[in-house]
Amino acid sequence: MIKNDRKPPIIIESLSVLLKRIPTNPRRKEIEDHLAKHKAGFRGEQSLDYFYRYLPQDEIILLHNMRILHDEYYFQIDTLILTPHFFIVLEIKNISGHIYFDHLFSQMIRTSEGNKESFDDPIQQVHRQAYHLSETLKLHKIPFIPIESLVVITNPKSLVESATSHKDAIAKVIKSADLKTKFELFKEKHKEQILTKKDLRKVNKILVKLHTPYHPNVCNLYQIKQTELLKGVFCPECENSFLLRRKRSWLCTDCNHTYPKAHVSALKDYALLVSTEITNRECKEFLNLSSSSEAYHLLSGLQLPYSGYRKSRKYHLHQLIEI
Repeated sequence: MIKNDRKPPIIIESLSVLLKRIPTNPRRKEIEDHLAKHKAGFRGEQSLDYFYRYLPQDEIILLHNMRILHDEYYFQIDTLILTPHFFIVLEIKNISGHIYFDHLFSQMIRTSEGNKESFDDPIQQVHRQAYHLSETLKLHKIPFIPIESLVVITNPKSLVESATSHKDAIAKVIKSADLKTKFELFKEKHKEQILTKKDLRKVNKILVKLHTPYHPNVCNLYQIKQTELLKGVFCPECENSFLLRRKRSWLCTDCNHTYPKAHVSALKDYALLVSTEITNRECKEFLNLSSSSEAYHLLSGLQLPYSGYRKSRKYHLHQLIEI
C-alpha cells in the first residue's frame, strides 16, 4: 500500500497559536469552537487508520486531505482510495448524537442533548467531490474509471438514521467498521481492471502535484489586527511567560531556565499568523528586541533564504512551517 502521510491540518496549529497570542479577544470563544471542530475532524480521520488495515494492502493507494483546484474553486477530499478497478472518495464525519439524513431538504440533522442542528448534506458534498475528481482526471488524460463515494461516520456511539426511501443514504452512509464490507461490494461490482499499477502510481503523482494545502491567514479570517497580537518570545515550559534576551540566550524569570533557540518558535508564530516574510525591523518589534542588529544576528543565524538588500531585505520563513 502506498499512502501519503497524514499531518494535522495547518489551520489547527494556526488557530492554537492565535489563541495563545490573543488571550482577551472578544472572538476567542468562536475561535476555540472552530479549533475544537477541526481537531474533532482530524481525530475522526485518524480513527479510520485502524479499519484501513483490513483492505487489501497490495492493491490500494491512500491519499489523505487532498485539496485541488478545479473550475476556479478548490475541492477537498478527506481520503481517496485508489485501486486498479475503481476509486473511492470518503467524506469523514466525526459527529456525536442522533444523526438523521433528510433527503427532502438535502440536510443532515444532528440532535444532541436536546439541541437540533442542521448541516449541509455530506452525501451531496461527496457527490460533488467525485464529479470534480472525475473532471480533473479527464483533464490529465487518465482513462475513465468508476468513482464510488461514501460518507463515513466515525463516532461509534452515533445513532445514524434516514427515511427508508432515502436510497442514497442507505447506500452511501456507513459507520467505520463497514468500510471493508463496502470495499468488497465495490470489488464485485467493478471487476474490470482499468489501470495498471504503473498507471496508479501516475495518478498518485498527478494528484499529489495538484494538491494545495489549506493555509488561510487566520488573523484576516477572524478580522484580528496585527496590533492585537501579544508580542514576545514565550517560555517553552511555562507557556504563558515571556522570555528576556540575556547574553545570546533567552531567560525565563519564572522557571529560571535559559533557551538559546526560543526565538525560532516565535518566528514560526509570526509565519503562521502574520506573514512568511519578515524584515529586521519587524523581527525586532515582534520579538521585543532592543535593536535591529540583534534581530539581524538571530535571523542570519538561522540561515533562512532571503531577498532584497540591506534595509529592504526580507527573510523567508516558509521552512519553519511544516505543510
